[in-house]
Amino acid sequence: MSEQITEKLATFTTEARFDNLPTEVKKQAATSLLDWLGVALVGSLEPPTKIISSLVSSGGKAEATIIGSGTKTSTLNAALINGVAGHSVELDDIHETAVIHPAAAVIPAALSVAESQGVNGKQLLTAIVVGYEAAIRIGKAIMPTHYKFWHTTGTCGTFGAAAAAGSLLGLDKTAMEHAFGIAGTQAAGLIETFGTMSKPLNAGKASMNGVLAAMLAQKGFTGATQTLESEKGFCRATSEKVNLNKIVEKLGEEYEIVNCIIKRHASCGHTHGAIDAVLQILNMHEIKTYLIDKVLVETYPIAVDVVGKNYEPKTVSEAKFSLPYCVAVALAYGKAGLSEFSEEKLRDSKIKTLMKKVDISVADEFKTKTLGAAKVTIYTRDGNKLEACVQKPKGYPDNPLSEEELKGKFIELARLVLPTDRVYEILEKISKMETINDAREFTNLLGTI
Repeated sequence: MSEQITEKLATFTTEARFDNLPTEVKKQAATSLLDWLGVALVGSLEPPTKIISSLVSSGGKAEATIIGSGTKTSTLNAALINGVAGHSVELDDIHETAVIHPAAAVIPAALSVAESQGVNGKQLLTAIVVGYEAAIRIGKAIMPTHYKFWHTTGTCGTFGAAAAAGSLLGLDKTAMEHAFGIAGTQAAGLIETFGTMSKPLNAGKASMNGVLAAMLAQKGFTGATQTLESEKGFCRATSEKVNLNKIVEKLGEEYEIVNCIIKRHASCGHTHGAIDAVLQILNMHEIKTYLIDKVLVETYPIAVDVVGKNYEPKTVSEAKFSLPYCVAVALAYGKAGLSEFSEEKLRDSKIKTLMKKVDISVADEFKTKTLGAAKVTIYTRDGNKLEACVQKPKGYPDNPLSEEELKGKFIELARLVLPTDRVYEILEKISKMETINDAREFTNLLGTI
């Protein structure tokens, strides 16, 4: 094969060094770690995480920390459990064009291997960066047709986890090519799982499978060394339209980690444009919900297909993937945080009534969009027509959260699990991550024991 895409990605992954990374990339790696950790901590309390943990937490050597509880398990099991935890409440980061939650698979893989190997903070942050690059760039190469069936976080996330783990295990280029091949044959995750516990399972399996791929390659296990470019490889098997150049274009010069979105709503990213539009209207007008006659949501095709059809969510997981529900709670409560996704709110007659008033359609102006954009028009019984259009919701690179908002999100979530002094100690450690000599100085803080 003349393209040598897998080889080029393996070369970048194994040769990347912290001191050579741009300052903004180093900073974003620490920010991504902070953001994911808060989400994973509160996700450790969720039923999917508890079920997975009950099955596998006691297996293997005590090598890596289960976030939240603080107990130790094997490196593979920690990647699985923490991967599920970090994707269970739908507050983890996302990349717009790849439509992937990169942290969900990459960071639990990096943390589990970093702890088991006792690497330093610089190595941990570098692993996060290369993991993001692998996952996102492969996602960009196969979108949007990949998303017809495949959950990018589960599929491409496996490669990102393998890259992060391989970086920390010190794989050479050849071994990393094999690791990508082993990752490619394990990469999986279906869109059909959205709204069920199996969606965060996709992230957990991607993390664990990526670590397994790197560990096997370290021991000489082989895989397809051209899995990305081959006619029968991962990319062409899972996408009708592939652009392999997106994997290697300006690789090592431009970094996709700086283009990630930090989520502020506890729901699928396809709902965020509409939620933000509702909040903009509420900031400008006082609306009594009983006077609302109709709510028109115009958005992009993927959003209509993935989140626009469920008007009667039966579970909290389903509610996070119901655009009618998300619009209704935003109208009723002025936010769509963790507390708005509960069994109590699902039974709220006011929310059920509002959901029936939401009409969702594709707007011509958003036909080529893949994430974020929405226009909301509210018609009231007293003749008012209130509207707002959002191209980039809050938290996008062009509309970022402030440093205070980022820290506030972490503190709010982490304090639900850990004592306040521990929360601030973690904040301090992450701010000085590059000075940490052994990752266990950090990971030992991540549980209640």
